[in-house]
Amino acid sequence: MQDSVLLKIGLPIAIAIIMCGIGLTLRGEDFQRIGRNPRPVAVGLVGHYLLLPLLGFAVAWLFPHSLEFAVGFVLVAACPSGSSSNALTYLARGNVALAVTLTVISALVTFLSVPLLVNLALQWFGGETREIRLPVGQTVMHLAALVLVPVLLGMALRRYASGFALRVEPWVSRFALLLLLLLIVAISVTQSELLLRTLPELGPAALAMCSAAIGGGFLLARLTGLALRDAITVGMEVGVQNSTLAIVIALTLLQSPQIAVPAAIYGLLMYLPAFIAVALGRRAVARREKAGAAGAA
Repeated sequence: MQDSVLLKIGLPIAIAIIMCGIGLTLRGEDFQRIGRNPRPVAVGLVGHYLLLPLLGFAVAWLFPHSLEFAVGFVLVAACPSGSSSNALTYLARGNVALAVTLTVISALVTFLSVPLLVNLALQWFGGETREIRLPVGQTVMHLAALVLVPVLLGMALRRYASGFALRVEPWVSRFALLLLLLLIVAISVTQSELLLRTLPELGPAALAMCSAAIGGGFLLARLTGLALRDAITVGMEVGVQNSTLAIVIALTLLQSPQIAVPAAIYGLLMYLPAFIAVALGRRAVARREKAGAAGAA
């Protein structure tokens, strides 16, 4: 699989910049509200570590491929939410504080979920097992650099330079959307050979998995009584995965470029249903706010 500078350097830098901008919109009170009402976090974790793995195994079974490709889809499901899920949640007008919380927790659970689910997939589809260990320190540092530090920096700017934060906040959403679109186009161009070779075989499975994950996460949240913005967040967190981490695990720990291919395809195609969810989420929240304003009048 072609090694892409955009995947290794460009995307993480862009996500860190976007997360700093998102931090401008957050306050400590946002996270305190989550602490007082932990149910959305619990629902999000159920979606991520029950619904999503079931979808990963279902896709591997419904779309028969090689053992490596089947394990690749399960590996995607076992990884944490992608940091871009926070930016997409912001664009969809979801609960960003909840999104950041779920991203952090899912990253911590990854040390258990990846070995458990990947070994289960290897045994289920191929009758073999491997001992998988994640580099704890490296993964924690990666998460901190991409999510925690930029968000905290943005929140500090909002608190100590509120005038600047208020001036730039209206442009954050537009910048985040434009930057993500440019990166997706650039990555698609650099990975065109991979896409043309594997898209006909793996594309339908990846799209089906991501669409079902986003829609299923949203439906699960609404059925359990979560508010609209929380449900949008859960859908994004369940469906938008850290495909870069999945690629790294496949190439380094599993020593299999073939297992990395489904993660690469998923990482590119997941933005199609995600941006559809952004458009639908923004429209739904706007309608809800308009209805609330009319009722108050």
